[in-house]
Amino acid sequence: MSFSLQAPVHQFELPHPSGNGSFKISVSRAAHVPEGASIPVLYVLDADIGFALAAEVARLRGTMGMLPTAMVVGIGYGVGFAEFAKLRTADLTPPLSDAGREALGGMTSFIGDQDGGADAFLAFLADTLVPEIGRRYAEASATDRILFGHSLGGLFTAYALLNRPDAFTTFLANSPSLWWDGFAILGHLPAFADKLARLDRQPRVLIGVGGKEQDLPTKVPAGMAMSLAEVQAVVTASRMVDAVPEFATALTEAGLTEVEHVIYADEDHGSVVPAAMMRGLRFAVPEPA
Repeated sequence: MSFSLQAPVHQFELPHPSGNGSFKISVSRAAHVPEGASIPVLYVLDADIGFALAAEVARLRGTMGMLPTAMVVGIGYGVGFAEFAKLRTADLTPPLSDAGREALGGMTSFIGDQDGGADAFLAFLADTLVPEIGRRYAEASATDRILFGHSLGGLFTAYALLNRPDAFTTFLANSPSLWWDGFAILGHLPAFADKLARLDRQPRVLIGVGGKEQDLPTKVPAGMAMSLAEVQAVVTASRMVDAVPEFATALTEAGLTEVEHVIYADEDHGSVVPAAMMRGLRFAVPEPA
């Protein structure tokens, strides 16, 4: 039996819903799939920086077929980091209010000044990409779909959950930027409760955050046109750690029955990603009882 040291990757492109440009779709198939079987599909946002890690985590978990795993589908842009940072903001965020846009201040030098594409991007994922993956890959489960997003991707994952809870069976929202537009996403909770009540099958949700994500920074991130005091004020107002258990409680109060949250001790906004990937996969594709 051959043994690969790296997950093989297939790539193709799909048009961006705006009509301008395209998404680069990356796919890592599981190595051990019994003939005729279907396996879960893990959709990973921000594939330009997160797909390779997710693919290797899934490959590691599924090595020799010892543990259940998933095929991994990444949605990216195939561009340099500076452009990527701006494109993702446009696609992953709900529209900003005037006050929310003003509150971003110098952050726009890094994340860009375009926003509001979340609805179009969600429609692309659920109505274009998911069917395309099913058409191209026979083993892709039609009923077991997982969404993973980090940071603004975590915000989008929470937004997708609240607006189309039937689009995925598991939502993995890591370090979600719930602070976006003054925590406006919480305004979707009443309608979410109504949507949940109409579902035959509720989604499962895991929300995570690094335990150090509320620590005040000691320097300004590269590329951000802000003073250290301004950056520290943003971190304080964002309440990255405190907001996660509060959001999990709010989801439970809205009627969601399977929601968990985890605070990864000693991890910051960047270092938390590998831990969240493995924990998320274990949550989404658990070992048989």
